[in-house]
Amino acid sequence: MDDLIASTGVSYRALTMPSFMDNILRFAEPIRNDGVFFAPIAGDRKLPSCATRDIAATAARLLLDDSWGGAGHVAVLGPEDISCNDMAGIISEVLGKPVRFRQIPGQALKQRLLEAGTSDAMAQGVIDMWAAKTSGPDNDEPRTPESTTPTSFRQWCEEVLKPAVTGQRQGDRTARRS
Repeated sequence: MDDLIASTGVSYRALTMPSFMDNILRFAEPIRNDGVFFAPIAGDRKLPSCATRDIAATAARLLLDDSWGGAGHVAVLGPEDISCNDMAGIISEVLGKPVRFRQIPGQALKQRLLEAGTSDAMAQGVIDMWAAKTSGPDNDEPRTPESTTPTSFRQWCEEVLKPAVTGQRQGDRTARRS
């Protein structure tokens, strides 16, 4: 779609992002109940990961900037490359309980997605995305000061994941009961 828009000749910049930290929210229940999250990727594979709030801030900044023209892209890479094993360690520290990452086969993830009501095409698209991440295109974009965004995974876990897993809102010390 980006190529199609750019081919019209309008001034256009696309945001290019790797994995979103916020996707870990899909694992709030398994993290809470079993202390685990999973994906079909090696646990030690370091990839850039960004918070959606940083994507939104970058998009807003670019939309308000009328000093540019042409076509191009702007990378949003987060502050560092991080592995799922690193994420598990940080999540464990933030939650105060052991959390581990488990690599699962792509077909096992696809089956889980299908059982959750995802269409076959969408489930296969997710598997294809993970296969691409394993081969490394998320690391193709060079990290620069401009592409490095501020929200660390630890900060995101403290402010977003912990409340989702524990049922506490930020600043609320009393857990909600489900």
